[in-house]
Amino acid sequence: MSTAAHRPAPARTPGAPAARARTVRLVSDDPALRATVGRVCAAAGAELLAGPADPVSPARAPLADTELVDVHHAVRGRVRPGTVLVGRPEDTGLWDRAAELGGCTVAVLPDAAGWLADLLSARSAGGPGPGGTGHVVGVLGAVGGAGASTLACWLADRAAQEERTAVLVDADREGCGIDVLLGLEDRDGLRWPDLQRIAGTVHAEQLWPALARTGRLRWLSWDRSRPDGAPAPYAPVLEALRRAAELVVVDLGRAGPAAADTAVLCDEVLVPAPRTVRGMLAARWAADLLAGVPARLVPAGLNVADVDDALAAATTGLPVAGSVRFCGSVPEAAETGRLLEAGRSRRLGRDVAGLLGAVGGLR
Repeated sequence: MSTAAHRPAPARTPGAPAARARTVRLVSDDPALRATVGRVCAAAGAELLAGPADPVSPARAPLADTELVDVHHAVRGRVRPGTVLVGRPEDTGLWDRAAELGGCTVAVLPDAAGWLADLLSARSAGGPGPGGTGHVVGVLGAVGGAGASTLACWLADRAAQEERTAVLVDADREGCGIDVLLGLEDRDGLRWPDLQRIAGTVHAEQLWPALARTGRLRWLSWDRSRPDGAPAPYAPVLEALRRAAELVVVDLGRAGPAAADTAVLCDEVLVPAPRTVRGMLAARWAADLLAGVPARLVPAGLNVADVDDALAAATTGLPVAGSVRFCGSVPEAAETGRLLEAGRSRRLGRDVAGLLGAVGGLR
């Protein structure tokens, strides 16, 4: 993603009248934030009005084309419609505050400088630019306990360890949060309920810096709140993340109609299934649910039913992407916050690396 500071000045046709520069007003007493916004305005050809509006009575100030309000000065009932709430990555509660104020657009600076420059530019209709090129891979368990969530975590973590930009997305709404599986439920960052309260489009430059992270891996999880029936904004969020990351790994949970509806948003789906008769039959049913979505099988665990890859492919109708061997220490690792560490072991690491290498968009 390019930064706003390197955007060229808009071309002007000889003899044509100059377009009126858009005016911007920032409510903030943070010199560093004002300097960042000033640079964005200069790059976008917008005029930052001298002096902030009164944070207590902004209505006294003349209207600007775009109003920006520092999260530390946002006052309920005094934020005009269309205002952009600005803050830094370390500002906690930024998205909650935006929801309380009626669904303000959020810009986390300096990460969202490019998006903000587009918004302020007189020649732009807004938006983050051309479609992203990131690859979205879903992981769908043929049966409960097949290891879909575990495999999703390991794939995203392996990509991050290889210094790819990667994000793990929890699309199993009733799974009580993939952050628990990671042992990171207390880590600050966005959760899906935060995004459900935000109105309007979510842009990559806004979303990416607000995600929770561990090391190089970023993730978006559900939490422990009871599902309220409101639809999750999977489509716009996955599209935004596609623009920000090389690899988006989506934990789809157990095979079912709801998971299949989300799977169509993925470029391809991996289906882990136990090497058992029941596991292979369940994988065949999952393949029917995924009709039209490129999918491959991942036989997992002990081969107690003498199911080799050729038989698995013939039974399920899915080509085999690779396998994950059984490791008795994984359940304990998941309960003690060491799941990612387990996936990096020499034994399991080879399996995960093989699967990651088979992912179509990363070859």
